[in-house]
Amino acid sequence: MAMSVVEKYPIIVVIEGLGKAEGELVRTYAPLTISNIVKSLPLRSRAYKLPDRVYLSIGLAMDVEKPRQQASRGDIAFWPQASAITFFIKDVKLTQAVSLIGRITSGIELIEKAPMGTPMLIQLAK
Repeated sequence: MAMSVVEKYPIIVVIEGLGKAEGELVRTYAPLTISNIVKSLPLRSRAYKLPDRVYLSIGLAMDVEKPRQQASRGDIAFWPQASAITFFIKDVKLTQAVSLIGRITSGIELIEKAPMGTPMLIQLAK
């Protein structure tokens, strides 16, 4: 009997003072990266902002896996150079490759509104 492998991990992103966004991490996008992130959940950090993304430094040292040079609004990626989970708020072509790890399914506008330094929590959905 084969062991079942979870393909998608539903997550909740709690943005302090603003609410919750929902999303999913998709194992097939970057299996090693996602395995390491899921083992580390829940993750707490503060929001950093760039014009095209909000990111949380998580202290995970990993190389890029299945590198992507572009991202779409709502994509969740691991950004190795910043050791960060990144939520893209605009469609963008990237100068530094990222590992696509999932997608925000609702609430991207709440992540977009988060001021710099806002405490955020990423956890598995119950």
